[in-house]
Amino acid sequence: MLKFLTKNYHWIMLLLIWSVYSCFGIVSGSLAPISPLLIKDLNLTYTHMGIILGFWQFIYIFTAMPTGNIIDKWQLKKSITIGMIVMLASMILRGFSINFISLLLSVGLFSFGGPIASSGSPKLVATWFKEKDRGIASGIYATGPVIGNAIAFASAPIIAINIFNNWRGVSIIYGIILIIVLMIWLLFAKNKPNNEPEISIQKVSYRELIKINTVKIIMFLSIIFFFISHSLGAWAPSVLIDKNFSITNAGYITSISTIISLISLIFITSVFKKGKRKNAIIYILLISSVASLGIAFFSGFKLIFSIFLIFSVKRALMPLSTLILMEHKDIGPQKIGTAAGMFFASAEIGGFSGPFIIGFLRDLTNSHQIGFLFSSILCLTGILFAFKLNETKN
Repeated sequence: MLKFLTKNYHWIMLLLIWSVYSCFGIVSGSLAPISPLLIKDLNLTYTHMGIILGFWQFIYIFTAMPTGNIIDKWQLKKSITIGMIVMLASMILRGFSINFISLLLSVGLFSFGGPIASSGSPKLVATWFKEKDRGIASGIYATGPVIGNAIAFASAPIIAINIFNNWRGVSIIYGIILIIVLMIWLLFAKNKPNNEPEISIQKVSYRELIKINTVKIIMFLSIIFFFISHSLGAWAPSVLIDKNFSITNAGYITSISTIISLISLIFITSVFKKGKRKNAIIYILLISSVASLGIAFFSGFKLIFSIFLIFSVKRALMPLSTLILMEHKDIGPQKIGTAAGMFFASAEIGGFSGPFIIGFLRDLTNSHQIGFLFSSILCLTGILFAFKLNETKN
């Protein structure tokens, strides 16, 4: 039994990083499903809420690159542990927020721990997995934040309304979950496979990596990817509520849609092997463009279907991108932490601006239509740049 576990410890490590990344999803998704309660209790506007929901992405722009570089220099166990502690602090402090500023700052703190989890995940896959298994491993770890978001979307309204009768109770329950996962990580995580040498530490230059054409294109596309992903994740419940769904049903629908994406995540990253991931990105952007139009103009069942459709594909964009970077001949396991940090730094430009722009346009027009129409056009723009990717040179 011990020999079996030792031989297959890379799958245990994948389960551990999946658990950490699930906590990332719980924390990042904890506010959107209870945003109407926050708006009422803290006297916020939709624009305020849009800033709060996107603020951690804004800070992320400046923290992702240095934390990614740190991951390449530090050991995995140490760096992920620090990231988990910071995410836990962010979650707990939200429960003590009394106004816009205090909630904003507690959300911003997440940006110093979250990047370690997001950049550390592809680093772990590159360190522990052979090339033939990296696709499915990336698909599996990327389901972590999906599961985390699903837990948050489904349970946050229940915790806030039915259990505590106060939105602050969400911080207590989710904080306990993070503490448990942190303890498990500390007990079982390892830095590298047994009997394998340490990955050589190289001085990684941002200027060196940005000269790679694939890196430049992926960084630009990442802005579009996260604009779509984060704006939808932040405002999908609000769109449903605006179109006469209850807050609880809106949470359930959004949660179900994220669960649907689990199958497609693993399927897409497993089926579209090296050399074909560019095609997958193009297909996903096209589907997302059409679905965004549905969200903008449909209601009832057609609206639900549009949300299900875009959620089922959008999550695969991140692992497909990090796989392309990971397998580039000039990046590899030695530099993937830094390259992933660059990806997430640019991605969060879209991650921050998406929720803010959608929220601002909602206040301006009293509708989500213009915001998601803009999202549709943005997806089409991304397709033009995706065609320029030349994955075969990796």
